[in-house]
Amino acid sequence: MYENSARLVAWGDELIKLHDGFRRDLADLRSSRGTDLRTHCLAFCDALHAHHEGEDGALFPHLAGEHPELAEALERLRAEHVVVARLMERIRVLLNEDGDGVAAELDRLARELEAHLDYEEEQLVPILNTMETLPDEV
Repeated sequence: MYENSARLVAWGDELIKLHDGFRRDLADLRSSRGTDLRTHCLAFCDALHAHHEGEDGALFPHLAGEHPELAEALERLRAEHVVVARLMERIRVLLNEDGDGVAAELDRLARELEAHLDYEEEQLVPILNTMETLPDEV
């Protein structure tokens, strides 16, 4: 039997793995065309939106309570979520129209999202990797 049965998870490392999945999916999206593009894009946008909602609704408030020094970084991350959401909505509109301009908007999304993920990892991973638990909603 283990002396300490608590399961320790490197939450920051888990966040990086999740972000890497988003990076791969977005790279795949940018090389997709036609029906595949629409189907994969909508699935990607839904998954990324759900991830950001979880951060805004549970993770960020938890971190703000435990680490008030993160206030400025968390505010910036929330603002970046809004920018990413607007880009994804623009892409959805284009996909429902004739599809013109989707590639350019995916390029913009890739730039914005990469910068966002990099900053989030820089700011949060060191702290997340010291935490033993997170809220159930995360």
